[in-house]
Amino acid sequence: MKDNYDFSDLDAILAEFSGKGEPEAEAALRLTAVPEPRAAEPVSGGPEPVPEKADEPSAAGERYESLPEEPAPAEPAPAPSPAPELPPLYSREEPAPKPRSQFHRAPRQPLPVPGKKTPAEPRRPAERKPAEKKPAEPPKPPAPRPPRKKFVLPLALRILLGLVSLALCAVVLSWTVFNLHPASTTMSYEGGDARLRLTDKLDVYVNNASADALGDLAYIRKIYTLQESDTVAPVPDPNGFGITDDLAEVQAVIDRAAVVLDGQELIFRPDVEFVPGAPFRYYLDDTIFVLAWQEYIENRCCTFAEVKVAHGSQVRRKIAGDSYSSGVQLYASTMANAANAVVAINGDFYEYRNLGITVYQRTLYRNNPATVDTCFFTASGDMLFSRAGELMGQGEAQRFIEDNDVVFAIAFGPVLVDNGVLQEIKSYPIGEINTMYSRSCISMKGELHYLLMNINWDGDRPRATIPELGRYVYSKGVDKSYTLDGGQTSEIVMMGGPINHVDFGSERSVSDIIYFATAIPEEVRS
Repeated sequence: MKDNYDFSDLDAILAEFSGKGEPEAEAALRLTAVPEPRAAEPVSGGPEPVPEKADEPSAAGERYESLPEEPAPAEPAPAPSPAPELPPLYSREEPAPKPRSQFHRAPRQPLPVPGKKTPAEPRRPAERKPAEKKPAEPPKPPAPRPPRKKFVLPLALRILLGLVSLALCAVVLSWTVFNLHPASTTMSYEGGDARLRLTDKLDVYVNNASADALGDLAYIRKIYTLQESDTVAPVPDPNGFGITDDLAEVQAVIDRAAVVLDGQELIFRPDVEFVPGAPFRYYLDDTIFVLAWQEYIENRCCTFAEVKVAHGSQVRRKIAGDSYSSGVQLYASTMANAANAVVAINGDFYEYRNLGITVYQRTLYRNNPATVDTCFFTASGDMLFSRAGELMGQGEAQRFIEDNDVVFAIAFGPVLVDNGVLQEIKSYPIGEINTMYSRSCISMKGELHYLLMNINWDGDRPRATIPELGRYVYSKGVDKSYTLDGGQTSEIVMMGGPINHVDFGSERSVSDIIYFATAIPEEVRS
């Protein structure tokens, strides 16, 4: 670069600007260094200017000359007068650089240190031009759909669906709003064994409510059920009882009982030798039919009560005091009336002996099956037998009860008829089977179809042995038969009292009975 400085008249210039005796060295230093223009004041908010060092090159690429330092004067020198304007340092051929006040020198980069990475200078993000937005296209209108064809149900089908919906609503409302109806006269005994499961109660309620709701909409047979833990059944309909000596009236009742009989053939025959003067007794409603009579068989006075029920829960057992081994004994008629029985027969008098298997409300209370037969009654109303010496192993009786859904069991015996076959009985440890006594038994013919039988002394006719009892009941065509306690306790109770001759003219207090009940709640009947 061409040097435009002219130092020919250097001595004159130094003499002119020397002031009051300034040292020649200071004057020479001022003339040697190019005066720098005053730095512009920093803009508010901007970065502060970086101070320059004396040994750094100037903007024109030159260095200040280092002069020997002189001791500072004792008094500060007065400020020099402003210097006259100097000739331009640059020629017209080269453009003058911008004043230093218009820019700041970039900070010095540190020297690289071996083994240490120098942080890279962050890159400034490139300025992006905003993307040009294309004008949105107007939405296209949806294509019109073809009109749908309406499907119209036929009038008859709509009426049918409406009736079905009404029936379902009635069932739901009856169960939820009215909480279903148990038997109105049922009540729990105090101190009794109420071990019935909740699911059984719910089944009873749902079944009864369904029978009520659906029975009014169509001809559907109403089948009600009873709770196993209840010791009091619904009160029978007084208008359902009847007593007559006219066989034509009996036949009319049998005809009305066709729905309850459900196609089964009656055991009753009108051509047998009836006891003169003995009336026919009956009861009929939608859940139970009972017909009782007396006839002679081989000169024995036999009392029968034929029973057909609609559900197995109507076959029940009641024990005195409503608690097993309570020590209470009552007349059979007293217990039958307290339980609202339609008809009842004496049981096994379990408090009088300690033999066999005893179950009450699904609970096993006694397990001594070594010497006597046992009769089990299931929830479906079936009669099952176990013979003496069976179910002896530990837990066998309990498993039998659970596997066969046994509700109660009685222990007297022996078994008289099994699967339609008359049993040969030569000996038995209880009951004095070969002696003439009043006898009692319970039998079954078909599903939910039973026959109760007594043989009693009536003043001049003999009683019977166990083998004779078996032959007489077998002649009635039963499938199963089992002996109950006999003697003075042998009786059938209906319409408030015994309908047979009781030994010694009066009842003997006993510990239990088997009875049959109506399942129709009183509030439904009324």
